[in-house]
Amino acid sequence: MAYNSSYTGPEVDEGVRKATQIPEIKGEVANYASLPGGATSGNVYLVVAATTGYPAGFYRWNGSAWVFMGREAAAVDSVNTQTGAVVLDADDISDASTTKKFTTAGDITKLSNVEDNADVTSTTNVTSAGALMDSEVDADIKTLSLPASTTISTFGASLVDDADASAGRTTLGVDAAGTDNSTNVTLTGSGTYLSLAGQAITVDPITESDISDLGTYLTAEADTLDSVTGRGATTTNGVTVGSIDINGEIIEKVYTNASVTGSFTLEASNGTIQNLTLTGNVTTVTDSLADGEAITLVVDDGSAKEITWGTSVDKWVGGSAPTLDTTNKNIIVLWKVGSDLYGMTPGVAS
Repeated sequence: MAYNSSYTGPEVDEGVRKATQIPEIKGEVANYASLPGGATSGNVYLVVAATTGYPAGFYRWNGSAWVFMGREAAAVDSVNTQTGAVVLDADDISDASTTKKFTTAGDITKLSNVEDNADVTSTTNVTSAGALMDSEVDADIKTLSLPASTTISTFGASLVDDADASAGRTTLGVDAAGTDNSTNVTLTGSGTYLSLAGQAITVDPITESDISDLGTYLTAEADTLDSVTGRGATTTNGVTVGSIDINGEIIEKVYTNASVTGSFTLEASNGTIQNLTLTGNVTTVTDSLADGEAITLVVDDGSAKEITWGTSVDKWVGGSAPTLDTTNKNIIVLWKVGSDLYGMTPGVAS
């Protein structure tokens, strides 16, 4: 390379050295595949059209491969859809994909609703937010101290919410009638007719031992049978009288058993008149009558069922146990004298 020798020195020499190192542009090719398989190191080609993986632009041969150097400058057609002499403002710059955002239109709308130099401690602002100012809270409320674990259950909340004492008693389920229960209920006296356990009062049976002067009532000469039974005496008390004048009817206790089968016990305590319906054969009869007790049996043998008396009846009037009538009800009278049980059949009821 020739140069003006009137300029000498290191600067000129360095300029000459760099000029000699400028790569040689060999020309243009259609695409990357059109580049030659090899070239002189430093040769440059311009690839006109891009292909997959290989953009259009300048490529330099480094001695073993083509290296992309960049593309030639292209003219700007538009900026953010604007053409011609474009002047950009903030609205032309999008911050959609950046972490540092510009103020959006929505933010501007929100900020426009905030008054200038807004005071968050303003009573008007606090009230409109649904809160209370410190000056509006009673001192006793502000100094209230509760354990950290204090909670109000659903039941507790319902009690606090009650409008009056009556509603509170209903919630508690205590004394809902409104009577006074400020003092405990206690039992007085030495009797055991009533017992109290918690909220339950139990009526206990009255026994002879509960009435210390029961004997006086039972032996008083002026007592009649009505007055004795009126004082609590029953047949189990063994009331004994010299004689009884009956001016009215005698009502006997009637007992009914509509399903007798297998075994049956003769008990005067069931009733002195006993209606029995056999639903099966009775094979065992047990005598539980006491001396002087008597019962009358009215027996329906159902569908030809039988009673096997065995040795339960010691003596039968007529010498033998009756054969049950299969059509009509059988009347059988039994009574006890000493240890012997007697029986008889007056007949059948037709």
